[in-house]
Amino acid sequence: MTTTADSRSRGRSLRRNTLGVGQSTAIGMASTAPAYSLAVSVGLLAGYVGAAAPLVLAVSAVPVILVALCFRELNRAEPDCGTTFPWTEKAFGLGVGRMVGWTTVTACVLVMSNLAQVAAVYTYTLLGLDGAAESRVAQAGLGTAFILAMALLAYRGIRVAAWTQVLLLTIELVILLWFAINAFRKAESFGIPALDATGEGAWAAGVLVAVFLYWGWDSSFSVNEESRDPRRTPAVAALAANGALVLLYVVVAWAAVAYAGTGPLAEIADDDFFAVLGADLLGSAGGKLLIAAVLVSALASTQTTILPTARTMLSMARRDAFPGQFARISARYRTPSVSTWAFAAASVLVYVALVLTSDAVLADSVAAVSVLVSLYYLATALAVPVYFRGDLGGRLLQRLVVPVLAAGSFVAVLAWAVADVGSGPLVVVGVTMVVGGAIMFSMKPPAEGEGRR
Repeated sequence: MTTTADSRSRGRSLRRNTLGVGQSTAIGMASTAPAYSLAVSVGLLAGYVGAAAPLVLAVSAVPVILVALCFRELNRAEPDCGTTFPWTEKAFGLGVGRMVGWTTVTACVLVMSNLAQVAAVYTYTLLGLDGAAESRVAQAGLGTAFILAMALLAYRGIRVAAWTQVLLLTIELVILLWFAINAFRKAESFGIPALDATGEGAWAAGVLVAVFLYWGWDSSFSVNEESRDPRRTPAVAALAANGALVLLYVVVAWAAVAYAGTGPLAEIADDDFFAVLGADLLGSAGGKLLIAAVLVSALASTQTTILPTARTMLSMARRDAFPGQFARISARYRTPSVSTWAFAAASVLVYVALVLTSDAVLADSVAAVSVLVSLYYLATALAVPVYFRGDLGGRLLQRLVVPVLAAGSFVAVLAWAVADVGSGPLVVVGVTMVVGGAIMFSMKPPAEGEGRR
């Protein structure tokens, strides 16, 4: 039974008319964790596709941008902070919407373990505490502290969160560009070797890694209810974030290949290539700056992962796909209260369990998260023509052609993934979907006329 206090809490709205294009773009870019994503992915890309790594990064942006255009079209019609959940729910029904929402939340929980682990290890490394950096207990303790601190910043208000992201992203980008400039200066040649020079030829795995690199731009849409001009600002910000990320990723990957070569990069695929190459390229002080960039990147992305996921859970609760308590909004800060702290608690539990029991916390999670992200991108693309059925005239390109192209791209990516990525990530995805199905479908839909908005 809903109490009077719960009703008032659920009736509050997020803080309206707060974010401009610049702040929303910063949130979208920071969510991708550029420095961290590049650090853990460039070596993998070099191993999979060799010298074609920069090309794969550029080409992989095409389906991502097509999906961003699908988000734009749906957001023009219904700027809801839950994004993919309410759109797929309206297109396909509550059951599909719940599963898409669950997939989104689970992908974020998994990536939080990565981000917390990186932030903890890099902090200890930066401070010269090598023993702590290798201690699972120390990692778990500091990673937990980081998750809770970033949750507090996210809870304290969207303005605080947005300006934190602007500051952290600026630091991150300056250091990355400094690395790229110095790598090009010291490279023997600016040219990239023949595309078949090295690599396993695992193009599907390479594209999945690239999808992981770009994931996060949709956070610009998750703050739509708090944006100025909610129907337009998030789309401009998301497309600007994607454009900047394509340029940044291609330049940094090209610089790394030109400086180090694909063979050495592939050899350190399991490590952070910034940490391995940074000291040789920039000296010990420069190497520490690169470590600091990855640390800042992980922290920024931790916060910007909490922001959209809490809003997805809030939206699901508003539409009775989650328990009603998750729809509560702080009276003081106008942010999701229960959803923010519940997601932080779930992230801490999963992270501590993984770091204390697993020898490879990061091993399969990149591929598993990429598959989950591809699944909800696919569902969003498919939702567009169904959502606008009977109303395609005049916007046939935006509501049919672009979504079909986007859906086809991610069907191909997922088909290749099943063949190429191995059993580990697919087991993680399978368990996630089974558990999600059990939880989501154990919740009874509201009776006709009750609770639905």
